[in-house]
Amino acid sequence: MSRPAIIVFNVSGVATARRAADAVSGETFGLAGRVDQVDRTFEDSSALVAELFRAGRPIVGVCAAGILVRLVAPLLQDKRAEPPVLAVSDDGALVVPLLGGLVGGDALARSLANALGGTAAITGAGARRFGVILEAPPEGYVLANPDDAKSVTARLLAGERARLEGGAPWIRDSDLPLDAEGRVLLRVDASATAAPAEGLLYRPKVVLAEFNRPDEATLVRLDEALARLEIAPEALALATAPEGAPIHHRFVERLAERGIPLRVVASRIEQGELLHGEPGLRIHRFAEPVSPDAFGRALGRVTVVGLGPGERDWLTPEASAALDRASDLVGYEVYLAMVPERPGQRRHGSDNRVEIERARAALVLAGQGREVAVVSSGDAGIFGMAAAVMEALAAEPARWPNVTVEVAPGVSAMQAAAARLGAPLGHDFAVISLSNLLKPWEIIAKRLEAAARADFVLALYNPTSRSRQPQFEAALDVLRRHRAPETVVALARNVGREGESLTIITLGALDPNDVDMRTLVLVGSSRSRVFARADGRPWMFTPRVYEAAPASETQEPLAL
Repeated sequence: MSRPAIIVFNVSGVATARRAADAVSGETFGLAGRVDQVDRTFEDSSALVAELFRAGRPIVGVCAAGILVRLVAPLLQDKRAEPPVLAVSDDGALVVPLLGGLVGGDALARSLANALGGTAAITGAGARRFGVILEAPPEGYVLANPDDAKSVTARLLAGERARLEGGAPWIRDSDLPLDAEGRVLLRVDASATAAPAEGLLYRPKVVLAEFNRPDEATLVRLDEALARLEIAPEALALATAPEGAPIHHRFVERLAERGIPLRVVASRIEQGELLHGEPGLRIHRFAEPVSPDAFGRALGRVTVVGLGPGERDWLTPEASAALDRASDLVGYEVYLAMVPERPGQRRHGSDNRVEIERARAALVLAGQGREVAVVSSGDAGIFGMAAAVMEALAAEPARWPNVTVEVAPGVSAMQAAAARLGAPLGHDFAVISLSNLLKPWEIIAKRLEAAARADFVLALYNPTSRSRQPQFEAALDVLRRHRAPETVVALARNVGREGESLTIITLGALDPNDVDMRTLVLVGSSRSRVFARADGRPWMFTPRVYEAAPASETQEPLAL
């Protein structure tokens, strides 16, 4: 289950929200202007709930149930795929699962009620009467015919009795009306049999597939072997691959599509009954459902996460999900501080000038089966940590055969600044870093010269520092050789963070002392323009049609 989101609308519910978040490792969201002491604030409750719901995050509202009902109603489509939604009274006395009982909502309600000293107000008739939800078996079992669960539950509630075939302690120990002569059949069977006409069929996850050749071809042979053995594919609990073996990405993708966990093991599997053996593949069967966590370790993963400029509303759902699932966060300490702390999550901070070492450290952690998020401000693929991770990976590809690497894009500094300013990047533009830490100044000057001559809009990153002031002045000399003094320039500093400032000026009036390392410099093309909004503040834009009139010759410095 994804990290629960605890939403609170009034200060009276903050204490309960924080206790609930602590109990389930959740993240708190508070209505801006009313609530503080939360992880994130929001202004538009409909937009927030829609974002969380579509991201699959359980939603717990410390509020009246009706508020949540109205907020989620337009979003409902598939009860088996949507996250739980719960309402909690502001004193924590009542926890009401509104949606998602089939996907852990009732269990989450009980956990919260225990932590808050309240009551889980579970209203499902089957759950209250029998102590189980037949449509939502516990981990280790899969219901083969879920569409029949509603009618079967209704029959049992109406007084009919059930007959259990096969081992299922969760059914045997429940309050279901069990009878050896019952008409409603509850069958637990891993074999490829059809569901009973008057009952339910549960597949216990008792089969393990041991791959010594983890590729697509061997996966096809697994399907063929299961068919010969007359074992249902749903009975497959996990697949294993040997430590150090190259695992084909298609193999990993196909297992993920089927919802089959993959574990890396150090030695052959000796447990269980060996049903099938051939080069590259062995199939084992166990008497009881097996947990994937009992075997080896999961594949490690490194996700390089673009945090955006700093404003939480600019953090993408994909990036947020990567941060939520991470066991370890790796990054420059300043960027790690932008991520709210989460219980149990380990942080590995370092200096800004050790990118390759940081990337290798992340790969080492992932090689141990950890879920690692490498954080970078803005977009991680633009002058960020994504390239460093790729460099480290390319240098030793054979060292990381069992590590998956992904990149979650973020809102870049130039996108954020452009959005604040209007549309300065509305036509062709070039992005150049003026830092000479990783490339010589001669290359920077050559590229700057070419871009300035070509009349691109320019986004200049890392314009200056205490040790590089003369280089920014040299960059201005290059620009002024090819651009008119009245060319529009925007200085965007700390966009999305405390101390944000935006200033529109001209190239001729630009003073290098007004620029520092936290400033993004946007230099307009000959067609970039500025005009006043209704409130007197300026908009900057570059027309989409290049034949538009050139910039005004009387641009005065303007502060937004």
